[in-house]
Amino acid sequence: MRLKWIVAAAAVVACAFAGSAFALIGGAPDGNRHPYVGAAVYFPTGNPADGAALCSGSLVSPTVFVTAAHCFPDGATVLVDTNEAALADLHQPGFGSGVPGVVHNHPRYHVEGAPPNDVQVDDVAVVTLAGPIASPRYGKLPLPGLTLLLRDGTRVDDVAYGVPTAGVRQVAQQTVIRGRDVPQNDLELSAGVTCLGDSGGPDLLAGTDIMLAVNSFGPSADCGGVTYSQRLDTLDVWLFLLKYVR
Repeated sequence: MRLKWIVAAAAVVACAFAGSAFALIGGAPDGNRHPYVGAAVYFPTGNPADGAALCSGSLVSPTVFVTAAHCFPDGATVLVDTNEAALADLHQPGFGSGVPGVVHNHPRYHVEGAPPNDVQVDDVAVVTLAGPIASPRYGKLPLPGLTLLLRDGTRVDDVAYGVPTAGVRQVAQQTVIRGRDVPQNDLELSAGVTCLGDSGGPDLLAGTDIMLAVNSFGPSADCGGVTYSQRLDTLDVWLFLLKYVR
């Protein structure tokens, strides 16, 4: 989860894949419940020894991975790994089973306003992979307008990496918040769950593979406040994703 006033793509992991204190708060190991959720890693200098930026995301097909646009520069090459312990796997020779891919940020992605009142607009990106990643199933895009039908308190499964110790995929639960003034492209979710490194991870309709949104930003420095996710069911975002998902 990217704090509003942090401009960096994601949490910078010093010394290549060193651990971070940030993760899904109160999360539990996901096991193989969501095998299509993976970690994406970017080396800003091209040298792993200089550090890496980490985000989460979801395969929606063997060669298409959906994440948040603020994570990585448009056109960057990243490594995607869907192992439950993705960062440990990426430590293996040749980066384990990680597959490289190219980032395509939504063409209208930008940040409006100034810290701490900035708002992410169309904060979604697609990574097109150089080769397929097999999964028993894949994330599903929502029908346009689906989140508008959700009631206050609707349960959401939040799945992300967030670099807990060895970078194990985690799952936690949030609820939808209604009745407040929220930017039109965002889904407001309950407090105290997502934090740095969870950006791009899917917010799934509980018990399903339907991706309602991706983790985008939060206004709280200690990650204890409500969080906002980029809706995937806005017509603009939906049409962007359909250019890549066949």
